[in-house]
Formats: sequence, structure tokens, C-alpha cells
Amino acid sequence: MRHLFIVNPRAFFIKGQVDRICGEIRSFFVNFPHIAYDIHITRWKRDAVVFVHRYVSAADRIVRVYAVGGMGTLFEVVNGVAGLPNVQVACWPFGIDNTFLWYFGKKKMDRFHSLKELVFSNVASFDLIKCGNNYGICAGYMGAEAIASRHGDDIVENVDRLPRWLVRTGGIYLMLALYYCVKKETTQSYRVVLDGAPLHGTYRSILIANEPYLASGLNPAVDARPDDGILDVYLIQHVPYYKLPGLAIDYAYGHYDKWPNYISHYQAKTISISSDQIMHICIDGEHFYDTAIEYEIIPRAVDFVCPGIGQDMSSGFGTSAI
Repeated sequence: MRHLFIVNPRAFFIKGQVDRICGEIRSFFVNFPHIAYDIHITRWKRDAVVFVHRYVSAADRIVRVYAVGGMGTLFEVVNGVAGLPNVQVACWPFGIDNTFLWYFGKKKMDRFHSLKELVFSNVASFDLIKCGNNYGICAGYMGAEAIASRHGDDIVENVDRLPRWLVRTGGIYLMLALYYCVKKETTQSYRVVLDGAPLHGTYRSILIANEPYLASGLNPAVDARPDDGILDVYLIQHVPYYKLPGLAIDYAYGHYDKWPNYISHYQAKTISISSDQIMHICIDGEHFYDTAIEYEIIPRAVDFVCPGIGQDMSSGFGTSAI
């Protein structure tokens, strides 16, 4: 097995620390000279997608690829390895919002910070979302949530001016979603088709989820699981302004069932969405714009390193790192 570390120098907790982190990797492997590894520092956005794909395709053995950064880094790694058979994905989190890791539980998230556990732990097979030409591991969303995510990212660039707890808990995204629902109309007419069944309508937001979390601590897609071979879809209809705060808080923490007149939950393997207006589309924090998009679940498409997690996970465990 080879180990490839993709280091994103723009990740929030890596800025100015690239040499230290690369030094930590090299110091670790000094004790394991029989293990082959490489480090690649990304140079621009999406650099890792092409680099990882070429590296893994040329390898004559399994490659364990580490996303060293935040969700943007993991997005690039996932898109670089999608469809390749001889690869595993690990996440060494240095971002503000390491959304996918919340699935494993807050108490276990610290184990992802241990390089030793990432190198020597097993893997579990998880589903991916195919969204047009891109792949995600968490969720695709449109409307108010996508707009909030875009502007939240802009604000995070100036995070020193904000309380850290607000950014780290995902509260900034919830507040922005409410703001744009009230001040900037986010309701849009969509043509939605789930596994061939039409659900056309006017919605404030659409969430297509592979796992429960949308941002740190916020789990609106409480039904979603990344290894069940199906996508969970939440359609949020137009909501009167005076009901928005209550609905938003309940929805953000997995209590959408309190609002059956406004939030509908479905499950599907393929979703087609189109509109006469430009749609704001977001998948795993990456933003796109189009008038039509298709989502599809790709079952057990990625082997993901799960440090310290034993047979309490569903299935799909592979061999050890060496």
C-alpha cells in the first residue's frame, strides 16, 4: 500500500502551518521506513482532482489518499478517486466544517486527528452522490441552504471578526438561511422527479442527503445513512415569515416531522430537478449554477478509513493499512 497526503494550504487551520504539518507527516513515517508515502500540496482549487486520479491510476497497489484540510479538500479527493478500484480515502481534518466526520459521533471525531490511527485503521464502504459530473459524500442542496452556504463561506474568510463558537457550530449558516428567506426571496418553482415520480412544486429549499449532517452540529437529514444505498430528499415549501424561525430551528436539529404541512421527506435512488430560473446548487459545500441537474446514489463507491471504529459499523471493512 502507498499513502498519499493531499495538503490544502488554504484550509482554515493549515494557513501558515504547511511546513509544520508536512514535517509531522515525515517525522511519523521515520518510524515506519517500510511504508511508502508521498505529500502533495495543492496549488489551486480542484488541483487535487486531477492529481489524485493520475497518481492512483498509475499505482500498482492500493493507495490510501488523505484529505488534509476541510470539506473542500475531501470533495476534491472524492472526485479524484471516484470509479477507481484500488483506493481508500482518509480525512485528517483541518477545516472549520468537517461535516462528514460528524456522522461518526462527536466523541469519536478526535480519533480522526490521530495520524497513527488514520494510517493503521480499517475502512468501511460508503455510498456517494453523483451530481451531474461531480461526486459528493454528504449532501446536495438547493435554494435557501445553498445560498446560505455560499455567503457563509465568504463570511468565514473574515472569521476573526466573528465569535468562533458561532462559526464552528454551524450557527452562521442557520442565521444566513433565515436572513435570505426573509430579506431575499428564495422560493422557486422546480420540476422534481424522484425515481420517475413527479413532485413538481414551489419550494424554498431542497436537500438531497447521503448522511445526516449539513454543517457542524446541524443534522436536518436525520434519516439519512451513507451506506444504505438510497438518498433522503427533503422538500421545504413556502413558509410564512412568522413561522420561519421555529421551523428553521426544528429542521436544523432533525425535527422536520413537527412541520408536516411544510416539509416533506422522501427516499429515492435517482432525482431529476429543473427550473425555468437559474438554480443555485451546492454539493458538499461546492457551488454550481444550472437550470437542470440529476442526482444518483452510487452504492458502496468509496472505502473510507474509520479510525478506532470496530464492527459496530455496518459492513465493508477491508484489510489493515499495511
